Amino acid sequence: MRRTLSLFGLTAVLLAVVLAHPASTPATAQSDALGAHNVYALGVFSYPDHVRAIIDVLVPRTEVIVEARSSDTLWVLVHDLNRTVRGWVEADFLEYEDRKAVLNLPVSAEVMFIASESPRTGDYTAIDLEAYPVIPDRLGGALKIAQSGVVLGSDPHVISKVGDCISDNKNFLSPFGWGDYSLGNYGSLQPVIDQFASSLAFDSQSAYDGLVTNAALDPLFSNPLACQPGESPLRCEYRVHNPAVAVIMFGAQDLLFTPPDQFDRNLRQIVHETIQAGVIPLLSTFPGNLNRWDDAVRYNQIIVQIALDYDIPLMNLWLALEALPHHGLDDDGRHLSVPISTPGDLRGENLQRGYPQRNLVTLQALDAVWRGALEPSMGFLYPDVYTFPAIG
Repeated sequence: MRRTLSLFGLTAVLLAVVLAHPASTPATAQSDALGAHNVYALGVFSYPDHVRAIIDVLVPRTEVIVEARSSDTLWVLVHDLNRTVRGWVEADFLEYEDRKAVLNLPVSAEVMFIASESPRTGDYTAIDLEAYPVIPDRLGGALKIAQSGVVLGSDPHVISKVGDCISDNKNFLSPFGWGDYSLGNYGSLQPVIDQFASSLAFDSQSAYDGLVTNAALDPLFSNPLACQPGESPLRCEYRVHNPAVAVIMFGAQDLLFTPPDQFDRNLRQIVHETIQAGVIPLLSTFPGNLNRWDDAVRYNQIIVQIALDYDIPLMNLWLALEALPHHGLDDDGRHLSVPISTPGDLRGENLQRGYPQRNLVTLQALDAVWRGALEPSMGFLYPDVYTFPAIG
C-alpha cells in the first residue's frame, strides 16, 4: 500500500523544488497580499498546464499568498506562509479573501525550477577534496539566507540535524546540550554552545538510522506523531523546530542505495528547500567508507560541487578525519569511532576518535556561520537592539 501511494501520490514531491527558473521573469510582488486557502489536498504544478510536472502538494487548509495569475485566469501562482511551497495551482480550487481581486493580479508565465532537471555547473570528478578547508573560510550567500530567516521568524538559537544514523546519534552534539562536555583548549567555543544549547540535543524529525536523501523528501517516511499529512521529514523538522541553521550530512547510506545522479538531484532539492525556508544549510562532507573508498570520494565530490553551485557554507569533515587512525572510522569501516572518554570531551587523545572530532569541527563551523551570518543579519535588521559578540 505504501508503495502504491508513493508511485501515484506524494512522491511527486521528490521531483522538484519550488524556486523560480533563472530564464523566467518572476511575478511582481504585491503591496496588498491576496490571501487564500485550499479545502482539499491540492497539486502544485511547475507551470499553469496539467501536462507539466507536479512539484508539490498543498495539504488541506494551507494558507497561501496569491502572487499572480495566468493569462486566462484559470491558474494562480501561490506560495505558502513559510515559503517552502511555491508554484501554480488551479484557481477554482482555492477559497479567497477577495475572489474578485484575482483579476487585478499581474499576469505571469513563470516556470518553476525543477531540481531533477537542473544542470550541474561543473565537473565534480575533478574536485580535489583536500583543497577545501575543514571550517568554511567563506560563507557565500549565508547572510542573505539568514536575513530571509529573520523575516520569516526563524529562531536564531536553534539548529537542526539533517542526515542518517551518524547524525541521529547521542554522541553527536547532544552532550553539549546536556552540559556534559570539557572544552580543554577550545574554550572560545563556549559562546556558540550557549547560543544553540537549547537545540543541540533535540531529536530531529529529519535525522534517523538508515535515512537516505530521497526518504528525507518523502512524506511516507515522516513521523506521524509529529508531522502533518503530506509533510516530508525535512519540512516537518523545519516547521517543528524552526531552525536558523541546518547541519546537513548525507552520503554514508546513499552510496549503498542511491545512484550518484539521483543523490545529486536529491541533495540539491534538500538544499533548495532549506534555503526557501530561510534556514542556512551548513553542508558537510561525510566520513569515508574503508570498503568503498572510491565511491565515498565520488559522493563527497558531489557534495562539494553542490555547495559551490549554491554558494553555501561547506564543512569538510572528510578532510578533518583523514589524519585520524582508520580515518576516524570504527572497526566496521563506515561508522565514526566512539570516544575514549565521552563525546563531549575535546581534550587530548579523545580527539583522535571520530565523534569527538566531528563535534569539534561542527561547533567551529557553527561558530563561523553564527558570527559571520546570523549575528550580522540580526544587527542589519535591528541595529538599535542587537549587539555583536566579541570574537576570540
